[in-house]
Amino acid sequence: MSTYLRSNITHAVIVGAGLNALGVIRSLAKHSMLTLVTEKSALVSKSRYAKKIYVSSTVNESIIDDLVTLAKQFTNKPTLYLTEEKTVEWVSLYRDRLSAHYMIDFSSHDLIAKLQSKSGFQTLAESNNSPVPKSLVVKEAADLDKVSCLMFPCVFKPLYHDKAYSSRFKKAYKVEDNSELLDLFNQISPYFSDMILQEWIEGSDENIYFCFAYYNDKSKVINSFSGRKIRSWPLHVGGTASCTSAYEQHDELLKLTTDFVQSIAYQGMMGMEFKYDDNRKEFYMIEPTVGRTDYQHEIAALSGCNILLSILNYHQGNQLKVSASKSTNVVWCDEISNANSIEAGSTAVTPLDRKVYKALFRLSDPMPYIHSIFTRVKTRIF
Repeated sequence: MSTYLRSNITHAVIVGAGLNALGVIRSLAKHSMLTLVTEKSALVSKSRYAKKIYVSSTVNESIIDDLVTLAKQFTNKPTLYLTEEKTVEWVSLYRDRLSAHYMIDFSSHDLIAKLQSKSGFQTLAESNNSPVPKSLVVKEAADLDKVSCLMFPCVFKPLYHDKAYSSRFKKAYKVEDNSELLDLFNQISPYFSDMILQEWIEGSDENIYFCFAYYNDKSKVINSFSGRKIRSWPLHVGGTASCTSAYEQHDELLKLTTDFVQSIAYQGMMGMEFKYDDNRKEFYMIEPTVGRTDYQHEIAALSGCNILLSILNYHQGNQLKVSASKSTNVVWCDEISNANSIEAGSTAVTPLDRKVYKALFRLSDPMPYIHSIFTRVKTRIF
C-alpha cells in the first residue's frame, strides 16, 4: 500500500462495527483525518465520515495483522480508538506489535484483564475500599450454597461478554429468591458457566450514572464527563436507551472514579458505571469500561466535553483541559431501544429543555439510518 496521509495533520484510527464506532467518528470528524477499520456489512460503514478499511472481523485476533498492515500508510503514529471489548483484549495482548505504529494508552495486560472481568473488578474494588455491591461468583451448582452471604433481590449476569451467552440470554436478570436463581442457573449453565450474582441496588433506571474520563500515565485526569441514564433496554437490567448529563453529581462521581483509578495505577480511557441506592443514599460502582469507548460515549462530545478530542490533543502535546461544568445539557438516545423501553412501560420523562440527538439518525450523516431502514424492511420481506 502507498502512503496517502500527510505528516502535518493529526490522524485517528477507529476500530469497530456498531453504533459505538459511529458515535466516535462523528465526535472526531471535524477535528482529525479519520480511518475507520470495520466490516463491510456494518452499519457504521455507511457513514460519510472517515476513510474505510474493511476487514473480516473487528473482534477476532486477525485484527492485529490488519492494523499492522494499515500502519504502513501513515508517516506519523495515529491515535487508536477502540469500541469493542474483545478488540481491547487483542490489542492489549499484542501491544508490543502495535505500539510502534499507534498511540495507545494501556495499563498492564494483567490489569486490563482483571478490569474486564466482573470478578476481577470486584476484587480490586473491595481491596481498595471502593463502594461496590456485594457479589458472588457462580461457576457451578456448589457455589449456590454460598448465596446466604447476599441479600435478595440480586442481579445475575455473565462475568464477561460472550457471544454464545448473548445469543440465548439477556444481558442480566433480576432474581428475587433462591428458587428463581436456581431455575435460571439450570437454564444458563449448559451453555455458559461463568456468572456473577450481585446484590440489587434499589432505584430506577434514572438512578444509573456514569463517569467518562481519560487518565495519563501518572493516573492524572486530563478530561472527564458525567451523565445519567434516562431509560434502559431491557428495563432495569439493560444497556443505555437514552441518557443526559449529570453535572450536579460530576464532582462526586469523578472523585470516586479517580480514587479507584489511582489506587490501581490505571492509565487510559475509563468509563465507570454507578447506581445511586435509594435506601442507603449513596453511589455504588457497578462496572468499568476500560481501553475503549462506552456505547453512549458520544453524549460527552455532544454536550461540549469532547474527551476523545482531548486524547488526540494530549498525544499532540496540547494538554488543555475542558471543564465539564461549562458544557451544555443535551439528550442522547438509541432511538430503537428508547422506543422499546417506552413501549415496555418506562415512565421516565425526557427533559423538555434539552436538545435530543439520536444515535442513528442525523441529517448531516443520513446513510447509516437509511441503511438500517432498508435492512429491517428486507429482513421482514424475506
